Amino acid sequence: PRMKVGNLIAEPFRIHGMADKDPSIEIPRLLSLVGLTPDFADRYPHQLSGGQARRVGVARAIALNPALIIADEPTAGLDVSVQGEVLNLLNDLRERLGLAMIIITHNLHVVHHVADRMAVMYLGRFVEEGETEEIFRAPSHPYTAALLSANPEPDPDKARERIALPAEVPSLLARPAGCEFHSRCPWVATRCKSEVPAFFDSKTRRVACHTPLEPGARPPGTEMTQ
Repeated sequence: PRMKVGNLIAEPFRIHGMADKDPSIEIPRLLSLVGLTPDFADRYPHQLSGGQARRVGVARAIALNPALIIADEPTAGLDVSVQGEVLNLLNDLRERLGLAMIIITHNLHVVHHVADRMAVMYLGRFVEEGETEEIFRAPSHPYTAALLSANPEPDPDKARERIALPAEVPSLLARPAGCEFHSRCPWVATRCKSEVPAFFDSKTRRVACHTPLEPGARPPGTEMTQ
């Protein structure tokens, strides 16, 4: 918090011994890439809005011309309008700089907006991987289906099926036998309680489930809600 924005952005050059990088050139260039003017280099972090601070963080992340960026909850704590700006910035940089990105988030709208492929985790383990649009259209794992059914729908008049999960999330210190989701799964079968499911691979999808869901599958007791 005691360093100016310009020094924060230039810090990776010093850490990695990149003496050939001229801060007077690189700092304005990086600020421009993230949509900030050169005068931001003389500001302190407390003088920035949440969205501006996030842009400075992105500028630091791309300073060394990485091939891959890992963004952990890149929109957390931001207003919805600012979230959209940050996501559009990440998409723009991905295309302009040829970056690969791994985005870690609990926000499914973020995933849908920026990700070509997605992976869903339950209790810290992957249960489904595949193309984002395909998974949103027809999830194969029961946990993925429940997540998507709980995702807020912007159209208040659009009816949707909400999949309510029974029981509590198991403790990581006492993981269930078999499929770790079986105690909460509406489609649970006998083998799920004792056999750990292997990944079932298709051309575009991987799912760890003994009986992957068919498109449009509905669990018992599902109701249409608005």
